[in-house]
Amino acid sequence: MKLYLAALLLCLLPLVPQRGHAQTVDTLVDVGGYRLHFHIVKGQGTPILFEAGGGDDARVWEQLLKPLAQVTGTTLITYDRAGFGKSEVSREADDTQHGILSGMQGLETGLKKLGYGKEIMLVAHSYGGWYSSLYAARHPKQVKAVVLLDAMLPCFATDDFLAGMMRDMQADIAKNKTEHRGRYYQTLNYPATVQAVRNAPFPASVPVMDVVAEQFFIPNPTEAARWKACHQQFAAAQPNRELLTAYGCGHYLFHENPALAVSAIAKAYAATRGPQQRADLLQRSLRYSVEATNELKKRETDYRHSESDLNSWGYTLLRQGEIQKALEVFKLNTVLYPRAATPSTASPKPTSPPATKSWRKPTIRSPWSLTPGIRMRWRC
Repeated sequence: MKLYLAALLLCLLPLVPQRGHAQTVDTLVDVGGYRLHFHIVKGQGTPILFEAGGGDDARVWEQLLKPLAQVTGTTLITYDRAGFGKSEVSREADDTQHGILSGMQGLETGLKKLGYGKEIMLVAHSYGGWYSSLYAARHPKQVKAVVLLDAMLPCFATDDFLAGMMRDMQADIAKNKTEHRGRYYQTLNYPATVQAVRNAPFPASVPVMDVVAEQFFIPNPTEAARWKACHQQFAAAQPNRELLTAYGCGHYLFHENPALAVSAIAKAYAATRGPQQRADLLQRSLRYSVEATNELKKRETDYRHSESDLNSWGYTLLRQGEIQKALEVFKLNTVLYPRAATPSTASPKPTSPPATKSWRKPTIRSPWSLTPGIRMRWRC
């Protein structure tokens, strides 16, 4: 009898849900004349819907799904907006009917058909901030929390900003009209998108974790200051909004520091749970953070180049006649180790240039444009 029960338990064990082996669903859903692609990691609890930035699709979230499934245990929903990834484009002839309102209606239809039309939590990056804001405004009672990852807000998209943006994007609009309809409709209707969100203010009742990258996505100090001030203003408007700076990170902060993004999302999600579930979830989140930080440090060590390593490499390239590459390595050394600069780390001129070529000091390019031989990891 004992052997029989043991055998039965072994047979049933694979049927027990495991956080590390969550079921995934990849499907196309008809939302009214066209189909949207959804990728779902199934779990239990309030589902989390992810809104990608402009030009991105569901794949941009892949790095976060496994750890989030393990930490939260809930359903994770990513999707491609119309014209992106595997999603189709509506056959509507009027270009203005491909904006955020029609996109929102398609999303709502898809979620309802999939059985996720009730309580939900939102995570948004960049352009996805428009969608999360509008969805929250349309469903304030159903949206339990929102996490913004360097997301767009109405206070940043002023009329002057929009006018300059549309002026600069005319060539891209013309190009994408034939090459990428999704991007074409997204850019063409951008002013209407912003206006739609302005007309539907973010509900004060919905808690927000607003994570802002320290490094602005364009090299413009004035716009960077405006971006930060806008997010500060948004967070300060309600006591249930928290502002967090992702130090050392750029616009794709959830790629550069996934542990920070997972922890922020887990914290926001935990606040929607009961006391015991919240405690268990936060404990899993802490365990993940410790492991992720340790792994990050390990990778950093693997990718790190010491001053002497780079110096030796530069002189090896020089001896091989690779003058351009050698100078780039020396330049990188002075950037990474400015205080340790010595005559040996300065960019040297060869004393005996190759006889077959006239030597001319080449232009030093940015460290970001170095040849593939240099393994760099820019992180938070």
